[in-house]
Amino acid sequence: MASYLELDADSVAHIGLIFLDGDSLEDVLLDKYGHTDYDFDKFNACKKTIMKIERLNPSLGITAILWQRRPDNASMAVPVVAGRALPVEGYAPSPVSPALEAAFSGRAASAEREAGGISRYYPVKNSDAEIVGALELLSGNSCAVDV
Repeated sequence: MASYLELDADSVAHIGLIFLDGDSLEDVLLDKYGHTDYDFDKFNACKKTIMKIERLNPSLGITAILWQRRPDNASMAVPVVAGRALPVEGYAPSPVSPALEAAFSGRAASAEREAGGISRYYPVKNSDAEIVGALELLSGNSCAVDV
């Protein structure tokens, strides 16, 4: 049996997605158009889960972020919940990258970051099996902005 310290990023994501409540993520923003008005119970539930995801294998140095598409502009996405750090893009709406688009379309994908970092994206589904967001796992020291 493998130790938790032997889990790779994909295994960490799969375990995390089991515990991540997509229904809470779907409704974490009270205003879906980008204002920072949160349902704090749902936000805190998501935040606790991604903080646990980051700690599943500390040797990976993972930062977890939950993204949602802007409902008024599908080519833009917003990081709505971040673990210990924000993505390089910060907290503002950002253009949807090809890898993030893949996750919003139901496929896991990855993208190289500067200085050898990597972002892995996974679709997050609600209880109706609809994709309501994406989980990003960043690894590499230069890939995140401390919060």
